[in-house]
Amino acid sequence: MNTTALSMLPMILAIGIFYLLFKAIKGSLGGGGKVDPVGRMICPACGTRGQPATKTRGSLAIEIVLWLCLFIPGLVYSIWRLTTRVPVCPACDAEGMIPVNSPVGRRLSEAAGREQHTIEI
Repeated sequence: MNTTALSMLPMILAIGIFYLLFKAIKGSLGGGGKVDPVGRMICPACGTRGQPATKTRGSLAIEIVLWLCLFIPGLVYSIWRLTTRVPVCPACDAEGMIPVNSPVGRRLSEAAGREQHTIEI
């Protein structure tokens, strides 16, 4: 194998590790959901409309400890966390937001509209 490629291997590994850590930290801080009255998704648990947030399962603290202890467990845990992200409601953190234009979504949207109307009166 080329000596130049071997000398660059530690740098490539370090960049990969920092990238995985960055993605894990960014994902654990929450992922961009927002409540929007005319959003395309609706939560069946609370009736909130909007864009789903992203929730990363697991613990950032455990991930950091595993990375500091050993390379392989940290890598496996990071990959597991990155592959188990789920979209959740931005208001109640419930999984399973559904499109408003689906049959169930239309029923939920209509029911939420009636509830809001009766509350305002």
